[in-house]
Amino acid sequence: MEKKTYYVSIDLGPYAGEIRDQPDPTDPVFDFEIQATSEEIQKLEHLFSEIAEEDYDTFIQAHLPYRTEERMEEHNYDDRIKAVYQLIYHLGTKETKKRMKESGMII
Repeated sequence: MEKKTYYVSIDLGPYAGEIRDQPDPTDPVFDFEIQATSEEIQKLEHLFSEIAEEDYDTFIQAHLPYRTEERMEEHNYDDRIKAVYQLIYHLGTKETKKRMKESGMII
């Protein structure tokens, strides 16, 4: 399957990430250029969706004044964020990979 160039912005929170076909030069949060198939983009979108959902759940739980089993459950938020960065690194252009290594995002 043919790979296309995409531009990924990461904003962890309710809108975990954005994937564009074209870069927006006025967007200060543009992060990474990647080469991906439509299936790889779907996988990245799914990870972003999971992060946004878990972020919302954590927000709600933080406002509960009592402890419940649900609040005590371990969340995979950090693992999902790591998975996003690993996938972006895997799909990234040479420049993206270089920037990620230099910044310490990927070891």
